[in-house]
Amino acid sequence: MRFQRFAACAIVFTGLAATGAVAPAAATPADPYSPEKWGVIGRNSAGNASAFLRLGPWGRDTPTDPAATQTPPYGIGSLGFIVGGDADHIQFGNETDFAGTRLADIDVLRYWIFTAADEDVFPTINPPTLNLEVDPNLGTADYTSLVYLPGESTSPSAPAVRAAGRWQRYDASAVNSKWYLTRPVPGVMGCTQASPCSFALLKAQLPDAAISFGVAFNKGSQDGPFFGAVDGLQINDALYDFEPLGVRRYQPVL
Repeated sequence: MRFQRFAACAIVFTGLAATGAVAPAAATPADPYSPEKWGVIGRNSAGNASAFLRLGPWGRDTPTDPAATQTPPYGIGSLGFIVGGDADHIQFGNETDFAGTRLADIDVLRYWIFTAADEDVFPTINPPTLNLEVDPNLGTADYTSLVYLPGESTSPSAPAVRAAGRWQRYDASAVNSKWYLTRPVPGVMGCTQASPCSFALLKAQLPDAAISFGVAFNKGSQDGPFFGAVDGLQINDALYDFEPLGVRRYQPVL
């Protein structure tokens, strides 16, 4: 009975917008907790990091507000991260549903980030990246990961003013997005960690690439601690809402 009441509550709160960039409304799915195949990817995790579905967090419009009233972008929950240091590394993703999706067919790629930190240390914190494992289908290369760098991206890919303690949206598919390949691919110019490139340039240089092993949020290793959360991953017309009881997939109403 308690589970049924909590699930009903989660459905009622679907589509609450976060302050800042406006979250589009979302159509409630017929089966709100369908078996979406998301979880910790053990093969890409190490150390003592944690990723977990949670309630909240709620943010503050300004650091001096006494009450945190800014709701999560969708529903009442999110995907939380606790990563203590450089030795810790964790990925939370989906290794099933995106296999075979062509990179060229991905036009919209967005998500929201909440960084739990004081303003004085916030600029030094690297937020979770979004990783796409792909088969480049180019030359002899059969694997690389495409990594979006939210902390290095600029508007409109990232908020014009990044802030701690509040939800902000990042558009990994927009102009001024910063991406790199974890393994070099013959024929691809630039797009390295030292010299990242835009999503548009990445797609142009990998016209036949397709997702292979998975899509995941990634934190670590060797990029410092992070305490916070992500939510509302949108891939084209599919929105993935991370809630305490599971991951919901539905179509946003733009």
